Amino acid sequence: MTTPHAWKHGWADAYAYRNGDIAEEFLDLVVKPTVAALEKRHLELATSDNLAIAGFAASDHRDLINKTNMAFCLSIQSLWEQQIRRYLIVCVQTLGMEGVSVAKLEKISWGKDFDRLFLKVRGLSLSGFSSYKLLGLLHMLGNACRHGDGPSSRELSAVHSYLWPEWAREAASIQHLQIPPELLASFVDAIVLFWMDMDILGLESLVNKQPTVSAEIERLQALRIPLLANITHSA
Repeated sequence: MTTPHAWKHGWADAYAYRNGDIAEEFLDLVVKPTVAALEKRHLELATSDNLAIAGFAASDHRDLINKTNMAFCLSIQSLWEQQIRRYLIVCVQTLGMEGVSVAKLEKISWGKDFDRLFLKVRGLSLSGFSSYKLLGLLHMLGNACRHGDGPSSRELSAVHSYLWPEWAREAASIQHLQIPPELLASFVDAIVLFWMDMDILGLESLVNKQPTVSAEIERLQALRIPLLANITHSA
């Protein structure tokens, strides 16, 4: 994602400068503390001297943890979708794009149609971003968590059956879906990497006019290395 691409740098890029930070703050300040507290409580229940608590209460609490992780997954997906959709809407509103309406941007769903629209608005292939594959999984998971058992969960289980315990994979009910905290963190890394790559592309379009931005490009390229490693492992 570091091949120079000339585009019109606009207000959308300025408004998006904290998108990655916001996603990271949600993970660090909301998701991680909650997950840690729930896991601590589960350990207390599971190691209780009371067999009823250690058995039934701990099992019920594990179900609560799974449902909480599903809620966080849906929240992360919603945050990302609002960011990318808002970015494109501001592009259209401020750069005078022809043939693209705000109404269409507000309604179009993630997938091939969204990819084509992104290409038309920004001149970039969305699927060419390193984060694209994991962001696609985020949308699949978000749909499954939002709608429950049905087409979304079946589509998810067909491609990502490992998200269910082995004994539950045949039915693949959303009730048994398990989203590890590490995957939630990887989703945030993918969001951060996407906006970082957008920053790099924007800066590269200014290099000939402002040679001093080269140092900032190098800094961002160094920061993206561990992010890329994390999402490649999770995708």
